[in-house]
Amino acid sequence: MSDCKVEVAEDGRVKIEGVLDLNSVKMLKKQTIGLFNGPSEIQFDLCAVTQSNSAALALMLEWIKTAQKTQVSLSFTNFPEHLRQLARVYGIEQDLKII
Repeated sequence: MSDCKVEVAEDGRVKIEGVLDLNSVKMLKKQTIGLFNGPSEIQFDLCAVTQSNSAALALMLEWIKTAQKTQVSLSFTNFPEHLRQLARVYGIEQDLKII
């Protein structure tokens, strides 16, 4: 099983740490779904993501869909370059609000 951790910082950023793959994104989806109830903005900080694949992008698209349904502004910071390249290949880089 992949090692991944979610931590909500004092400033509201949601820090994702570890490996984002098929095993970990299932767990992350369950852990993060409640974050969309309440705040008007969520910022996922990916600075501590060590490995990822297309499953990570699928989760991000799911987060975007949930954010739209709950009227939450969603953004990503410290987006790993390898994941950005993968998003570019799949043609979804423009769908991700990367700051």
